[in-house]
Amino acid sequence: MKSTRLVLALLIAFSIPAAPLQQLTAVQPSNRAGVVSLKDILEKGLRAYRPTDFTYLAKVVGLVNTGKLTRRFVLGTFHYTRRKYRFKRYLVPYFQRALTLRAAKIGVSI
Repeated sequence: MKSTRLVLALLIAFSIPAAPLQQLTAVQPSNRAGVVSLKDILEKGLRAYRPTDFTYLAKVVGLVNTGKLTRRFVLGTFHYTRRKYRFKRYLVPYFQRALTLRAAKIGVSI
């Protein structure tokens, strides 16, 4: 009985056509070879949904693009916020407060 089930399972497993290796390893096209934009990381990771959230995050991305804040600085605050407040549904206020305090220490007002 067990051998019949094993044979049946093997027949089913080998009868399903396997996808070619090229399809399995194909990279989906995106901007700059898989690098996700900072705007997308912040909006999706902090679960922004209000228009004021999007304008604040756009302002932060603008400060990174002008060089007043580094990407590493912003992502450090982002990861801190997600780790510390991981059980909260809406993270933008916590990120905003933490980034404002950290940026003020280096002389950047947001």
